[in-house]
Formats: sequence, structure tokens, C-alpha cells
Amino acid sequence: MKLDKPTAIARRNQELERPVLNSDNTLFAVLDTKRSLWWFDVPVKLLRKGQPDWVNLLLHTPETDELQHLKVPVNYLQAHQEKMEIRHPGKRRSTISLALSADRDSLLKDLRPGGENLSFAGFKQV
Repeated sequence: MKLDKPTAIARRNQELERPVLNSDNTLFAVLDTKRSLWWFDVPVKLLRKGQPDWVNLLLHTPETDELQHLKVPVNYLQAHQEKMEIRHPGKRRSTISLALSADRDSLLKDLRPGGENLSFAGFKQV
């Protein structure tokens, strides 16, 4: 099943007691089956003061229609910036590039070259 970001947000919000996901605080990725990865570009501007305390990552697997939700604290991203790949550092549109693994041995670890294989598994929401 094909899913887009607005539909994924609506679907996840229905499952939550309090619907809090929106297009500003949520990023969405569809599994790249060839590489077994979910790709995200997290805008560095989300790490600044005055922004939400969390970045929500929605990971969709079309084959099973599974939708996973990771609620990542902004302070975790801030504290580990040097362990992740930053694209266009210092520029207005710089991003943290994440490649989260779907493989069982390295599930939800960032496998991006230049990173240090940080695990995001602890942020998975039920």
C-alpha cells in the first residue's frame, strides 16, 4: 500500500490518545527496499530554541503496511550532532542526514557514512 505524509500523520494521530503530529513536527520516509533503509533529512533549524522538543519520524514499510513512529528528543539530536552526517553545515538549509536500517541486526541504527551508527530504537513508540 502506498502512503503519503499527510495520510501517515492522520493514521498515527488516530492511534494516539492525544493527536500531536503535524507536518511541522513530523518527517516521513518510505522503506527503500533495495538498501533496506529509511532516509531522513532532518532540518538543523528544528534543533534551535523555540522549536518543538521532539522530532517525530514516521517509517512506512509498504510490503506489510507497517507504520512505525519514533519520537526523538531534540536534545538527543543536539547532543549527538558530531556523530551524524550534516549536509551543508552552516548553511541556511543544512540537514542531519539519517539512514535508519531496517535489517534485524542493525534495526533503527543510522548507517550513514560519516556517522557513528547511533541507535534510534529506544525512541520507538507503541
